[in-house]
Amino acid sequence: MNLAAYLKANKASHEFIEKGATHHAEEAARTSGIALTNIAKTIVFVDSEDKPVIAVVRGDRKVSRHKLEACTGARKLHVAGDDLAEQVTGYPTGGIPPVGHRRRVPVVLDMEVASLDDVWCGGGTRTRLVNLSTTDIIRLSGGTTCDIAVPA
Repeated sequence: MNLAAYLKANKASHEFIEKGATHHAEEAARTSGIALTNIAKTIVFVDSEDKPVIAVVRGDRKVSRHKLEACTGARKLHVAGDDLAEQVTGYPTGGIPPVGHRRRVPVVLDMEVASLDDVWCGGGTRTRLVNLSTTDIIRLSGGTTCDIAVPA
């Protein structure tokens, strides 16, 4: 998937930065110099029937599976493996953006992320971050907001 082309075609204001290859938000913050609280991580979960749901939380938080299940009605959620996450989104883990996925999947933004004007996210590869407005994230993903985060 070409994230830049997708964002341009959908008139989403964005800015990419290059960084060292990373797999986790903490590493991305370290290599980019961006505060962990300004980075959102996009995590793919699957339920007991292998139906995916995507959660977006601040880099300094974890997703509460119980809160995510309550918000989505999904049962027995667990984090998808790297291969399945890439199959669903079209992007490698560590580079998954909250928008522009290969398949239309329910996206849930934590209230803390939704309260920000903009946030840095996976930029489609492990070596790139993209800055997006939370308004555009909700518009393009069809996402909902819910309290799904707990302290990391």
